[in-house]
This record gives sequence, structure tokens and C-alpha cells, in this order.
Amino acid sequence: MKIEAINKGSEAKALAFQEFLGFTLPDDYFNFLAQNDGAIIDEAYFYVKDIEEYIMFELFYDIKECIETYEEFHEDFPEKSLVIGTDPGGGMLLLVTTDVGDFSKGIYFYDHSHFFEASNSDCNTYFVCDTFSEFITILEHTTLPQ
Repeated sequence: MKIEAINKGSEAKALAFQEFLGFTLPDDYFNFLAQNDGAIIDEAYFYVKDIEEYIMFELFYDIKECIETYEEFHEDFPEKSLVIGTDPGGGMLLLVTTDVGDFSKGIYFYDHSHFFEASNSDCNTYFVCDTFSEFITILEHTTLPQ
């Protein structure tokens, strides 16, 4: 897996983004933004157990794209959560920062276009892992079955 920063990050930009959101980002994701304001990911996959599918991951949004996506979709998601990336087909990576309703904090795959057969308007968001750091590890170590 190769990570290529979109923009140079800074702690000041990450803090301003956190203030815009009005909630605290997890330390691992905040530190990622402070170093890399978004990143293109090459040849990395993660597995979504609930739909039994491997997903190719494409990029982590930069702060500007996170803000645009947050403004468009925040009412569709649990409180204190935001979309932080995407796959090549437009599926989104959702970061939930606190336990709320049916969601535990963690990383989720949001199949908003219902690309996968299991997805529909009532069920299209699937748990992937507990933390941003764990998601990075998954991307580094997941290989497609032969």
C-alpha cells in the first residue's frame, strides 16, 4: 500500500476543522490530518464482514472535501460523525466519533448508492473496525483472495 498526501497537513488546520465540526476528532485521525491533509491510497483493500465483500479504498478526503461532504450529508449520519474517504465506486468511509443510537464509535462503510446487493435504503452502513489506526493497519495487510 502506498499513501500519497494530497496537501501538507498542519495542526492549525486540523484544529480549525475540529472547531468547525463542533466535536473532538479521535487522536489518531486528528494526527493524520495534522500530517496529511488528505491522501491518495494505492492498491489497498478492506473487508466488510456484513456484506462479505472486499472493497478497494481510493482516498482520504482533504479537510476541504470533508467539510463539503459534511455539509451535504451530516443529517444522514449519527451525531458527531463525518465522511472521511471514498472507494473508486463512490462508497464512503464514515468515522463515528461517539456511541449514538445503533452505532458504536468506529469506522463504517457507507454504500449510499446501494451498489452491493445487501444494501437498501434501510440498511447501507456497515461496521469495519474500531479506530482510524486499525483501519490503516487493515489497508496495509489485507490482500485479495486468489
